[in-house]
Amino acid sequence: MSNPFSFSKNPNASKEAALKAARESAATSPPKPDAITKWIDPASAPERIYIEFDDSGSMFSEIENAKEGVVEFFRNCIPNQTAVYVKMICGFNPDIEKWNSNLIQAAGFVKNAHAGLVDTPLFEHMNAPLNKSIKPTRIVVFSDGDPTDHLWAPQNSEAYKLSALDRRKKSADIVIEHAKELHITIDTVFFGENSEWNQDSIALLKYIAEQSGGYFLHFDPKKVNFRTAFKYLAPVNRLMLASESVRAEIESGKRN
Repeated sequence: MSNPFSFSKNPNASKEAALKAARESAATSPPKPDAITKWIDPASAPERIYIEFDDSGSMFSEIENAKEGVVEFFRNCIPNQTAVYVKMICGFNPDIEKWNSNLIQAAGFVKNAHAGLVDTPLFEHMNAPLNKSIKPTRIVVFSDGDPTDHLWAPQNSEAYKLSALDRRKKSADIVIEHAKELHITIDTVFFGENSEWNQDSIALLKYIAEQSGGYFLHFDPKKVNFRTAFKYLAPVNRLMLASESVRAEIESGKRN
């Protein structure tokens, strides 16, 4: 076989021969995606983000919007520096309930995930990744309601005199102290109206974020589209949340 790059009297002959050889090579050996991109080992990823996705019954009307928000979050992560783990707290979705640095694949899994639409075992699933071999560098939690589980067991009758919020804070403290020991921050989002009924839920999620060194955002569905706002908690945007005015713009729906 002649060398496709040898000189010829025809100045275009070498170029044509090279193009022909490239086409023939491509036809016989199609590129393999895995050979083009080698995804980083999740355990080695500088950013390991565990997302606790509230798929309880009260989230029913917003589940698809929330999925799109998580996918948009992935788009704002740094490729091959970020690994993600999504836990839908009611449903079981094995594809997303594991560390994955292939964010394109993870996004597809999230879109196809099934919601459980039952209770809100928030504390249990917030604490779970802290006990695994691959630990997150950050936890991101969003919920629209009160937790239905608890980690704190009162030791005497006096404990029952605490308010419902204070009892939940006792469970939250167990997670927060564990996270602090591991230098893991927890960002939280309350998704719901700023009504009297929701004040304890808002206060709890804000408490978790502030005590762990994370950020709290309140997404009122009347003002904020979860699909476009959740991306601000992704690595490339998160530094902006240090500004109170930016957080206020996000929560008011003025910043898309």
